[in-house]
Formats: sequence, structure tokens, C-alpha cells
Amino acid sequence: MPREPIGRSGATHSRSSDGLEGGNGSRLQGNSVLASPLDSADRASVLGALDEIRSEPPAANYAGVGCVMALPGFVLLLLFPMIGRMLGLGRGIATVVLVFGAILLVVGLILWFTAGSLTRGRSVAAAEAALRTLEAGEEDKEVLLRAATLLLCNAYATQGPSTVQSMDFTAARGRLGGRLDMVLAVEDLLLEQEAIYPVFTEDESTDETPTGQ
Repeated sequence: MPREPIGRSGATHSRSSDGLEGGNGSRLQGNSVLASPLDSADRASVLGALDEIRSEPPAANYAGVGCVMALPGFVLLLLFPMIGRMLGLGRGIATVVLVFGAILLVVGLILWFTAGSLTRGRSVAAAEAALRTLEAGEEDKEVLLRAATLLLCNAYATQGPSTVQSMDFTAARGRLGGRLDMVLAVEDLLLEQEAIYPVFTEDESTDETPTGQ
């Protein structure tokens, strides 16, 4: 899922010069689509995919709901025994209230602690689907560019106050093979748009590590 922009503008990175020049500025090596600077059609495909990703509704995050439920439940369990005695409430009423408070607390804590995992699961699934498309490399160039965009936009997932990786970047590099150069070119464009965190690019002059949204 897309995140608030924090990337660098105008980032530049070295690229492999191996391969044969193909039409529309694309370069072919075996059956792989590699990247010279993206042409206008390539950029349009990437930015169109980015707009579609941004337009998707965000994954449901129940952490706030869990907090709202857990706090009243905790207060009921902590204070109601004393309040109940002061008001002279019967044991039956006190039992119902305490059970209700316990349910609120337990359900609230479950929602609070699992919300981040649910959000990460969506990003992991999207990144893996995109990675498989790129790994197979059987689609046309536009489909591969859109898959690269989906992969990069879901490379990180927000879990509560922290942001974590949705995949092993080193392993993903290996799986991408000859399509890594194309993904790097797409990443440069998305960084220019300040749409993603750096994923596969390397820049020794900066150290941008996601710390949360």
C-alpha cells in the first residue's frame, strides 16, 4: 500500500551497461527487459500504476478501535469493584459488568496487537505477487513496469508506530535477475515523485531508514 512521500528528488544511481539496445529506448538481454532511462510511455505506465495504487482504499487498521475498547475495559476491571461496593450493587450486576469489562479488554488488546500484522500481510501479498510476475518475466513490458511499481510501493508496511520491510530485499534482488535494472529505473522515478522509501537503490551519501508514519 502507498505511503506518505519521503523519498529523494533527483536521485541518481549507476546502471549496468551490458545488453543490446532495443526499440523505444528499452534494452534487451536474453528475454529480459532492462532499463535505460525510462521513455515517456514507460513513465506513463509507471505513474498510471502509481495513481491506481494510491486510489485503493487503505487496509483496515483496527489498532485505534482496539485501544478505544481496551482502555474502558481496563478501567472497569480496575475501578468497578470499589464503585460497586460504594453503590451497594448486587453481586449479579457486578458480575455482568466485570465480564463485560474483561471482554472489552481482551478483544481490544487482540485488535491492538494484530492490526499491524493484518496491514503487513496485505503488503506482503502484493509484493510477492508483483515479484513473481517480474521473476517469470513472461508478460509484456507495460505489465512488468506496473508490477515493478506495485513491488516498490509495497516494499514496506506500517505496523503501528513502526515501519517494517515486506520482503527480504537481498533475496528479492536475486529473484529479479535481469529485470533488476528495470526495477531500479522505476525506483528512481518513484523517488523523484517522493512516493516511496528507497528499496534497492544505494546511496552512500544518505541513510534513510523508515521509522514510521
